[in-house]
Amino acid sequence: MSFINEAFLESGTTESRYFRPVKNKPNKVRILSERPTLGYQQWTEDGKPVRWPYNGSKPQANYQAESKQRKFMACAVWNYDAETVQVWEITQKSIMDALAAITNDSDFGHPNNFDLKITRTGEGLETQYGVIPISSPLDPNLEPLLANPGVNLEALFEGEDPFA
Repeated sequence: MSFINEAFLESGTTESRYFRPVKNKPNKVRILSERPTLGYQQWTEDGKPVRWPYNGSKPQANYQAESKQRKFMACAVWNYDAETVQVWEITQKSIMDALAAITNDSDFGHPNNFDLKITRTGEGLETQYGVIPISSPLDPNLEPLLANPGVNLEALFEGEDPFA
């Protein structure tokens, strides 16, 4: 028996303003953003991310020697389990590729039109993600959030809170 309950370690929190798929559990979300915010990020020596737009210049900072710049995309999502709007910052190429394939498929199109079931399995470098589109009508309560999810994703480039 483990010192700390495995269910506790693997459970998500409804308090977070950021969506992180919970391991070994389907995570259902609806993308609210009209377009994702696209950029790069790299970590500094003091453990903070520095982000810049994909078509912008890399800012000067005291970057970690082993840290490399990575692509990221961010969008506002409705997390059905947490029943709140969250920011989903995606750095995993497998998720980006899956979203590109789904949204380029004429049967699905823009991700505002369907829900996504995100799964996460494995640990560390063995972590794998699954992205499955779910054809479902938009909950009428979410319609106002499509027009204004209450998130300023550009604030990520300034190191600010996107919910401020």
